Amino acid sequence: MPILPPLPGTSRCAALAGSYSLKSVLGRLFCLVLLAAATALAAGRPTPVILDTDIGDDIDDALALSLALQSPELNVLAVSTVLQHGDQRRDLVARILDLYGRPEIPVGVGAERPLVAPPLNIPLVQASALPPGFHAPGPRQNGVELIIDTCLHSPEKVTLLAYGPLTNIALALRAELRLRDKIERIVLMNGVFFRPGLEYNTMTDPEASAIVYSSGLPVETVGLDVTMQCRLTAAQLGRMEASSLPSVRFLMQLIHLWQGANPGQLPILHDPLAIAVTDRPDLVTMRTGRVEVETRGTPHETYGMSVFHPDPAGQVHVAEEVDSAGVVDFFLERVLAPPRSIH
Repeated sequence: MPILPPLPGTSRCAALAGSYSLKSVLGRLFCLVLLAAATALAAGRPTPVILDTDIGDDIDDALALSLALQSPELNVLAVSTVLQHGDQRRDLVARILDLYGRPEIPVGVGAERPLVAPPLNIPLVQASALPPGFHAPGPRQNGVELIIDTCLHSPEKVTLLAYGPLTNIALALRAELRLRDKIERIVLMNGVFFRPGLEYNTMTDPEASAIVYSSGLPVETVGLDVTMQCRLTAAQLGRMEASSLPSVRFLMQLIHLWQGANPGQLPILHDPLAIAVTDRPDLVTMRTGRVEVETRGTPHETYGMSVFHPDPAGQVHVAEEVDSAGVVDFFLERVLAPPRSIH
């Protein structure tokens, strides 16, 4: 009886089967199923991401971090903070990581002032939600170095998910040229493109935004003109309020602190939209082109303005339309679920 030649990658199984017997055919089919399963698993491997955040100012940073941790499509490798009060921001990140069972994720303290623009001095009110004496574990890490080292040591290209001023990302790109070969894309909440105006992250550090947009790397960005459409209703916020999960209870503490004297203020999912579109691009309609950032204008008028130029050959993809209801549903479904197990 003739012996079948071994299939690629299945020589061990084929040798065991050895002939055209039923046992042989079943054995080879089993091997093919295993190969198909392995291929599917590789195709569905989570996207390695680094998060860069100015958590503690607006509430959307904490909501974005929670959404990223609750998204099985993303593998959060590290988190870096940006702007002043870096240690308090690091503590806030560490507390949320604890509540979602991810304390092993490293957190770095990045640049605490913009590259050129005047530094900000905004109190970090949300830090008062931390338990007494709580601090992030381990030694203080430099956030820019953490971004660089994590990218260089990753076996796969990394997606940078930045939803604060882009100081850390710009410094990392300028400090280490090898990052160009280690970054898959940069996903941002940054700018405003289809109506006049300024956006906080861009105008806080216009020079850093200009560096990132002109880097030549693939950039996907959701601007203020689309994120403003993703607002929670009072009823939806009530669903979060009714949750007994410690993770959601902490988010609600942060929301109440953010609301301050205006309890009717409702969260807008600016930063969570950047998380959502990383794996769900169908939630937005993108236009391709180039982005220029005004770095010589008048503060609070044109300094930090982002200008989109349509160009099919461009490397920047800007969200023009958004499925706001789909984004809110996606966010609530994941954040209201128990912290997922990654083991």
